[in-house]
Amino acid sequence: MESFHAIHDFMDAHDLETDQVGNLDFRAFVEYRSPSRNASEITNVKIIRNGYQDGQISIEESGELVAENYHLDFTTQYQKYRYCEEGKKLSVAGGSPKMGGKYSVAISPV
Repeated sequence: MESFHAIHDFMDAHDLETDQVGNLDFRAFVEYRSPSRNASEITNVKIIRNGYQDGQISIEESGELVAENYHLDFTTQYQKYRYCEEGKKLSVAGGSPKMGGKYSVAISPV
């Protein structure tokens, strides 16, 4: 439930507009940090806000951020989301062998 509150707080903080079914689609500065690699890129981010996929976050490939090297799709089932008031960022935390352990992704609209 905390992850859904984080998305809501993030939406409110940035006054993000939704499409006709309530989903978010926006440009963002994405900062990816993990033990095996780091990247920062401006790209498109989509957040699903309804139905069975509510809370799913998808980051579009851009520059160094490619699916071969990074997880670019997140769900509340496998990752934890947190809204950081300082910087008004949505933070995604998870862990996987692909990323060398624990990783974090900070998302800020541009």
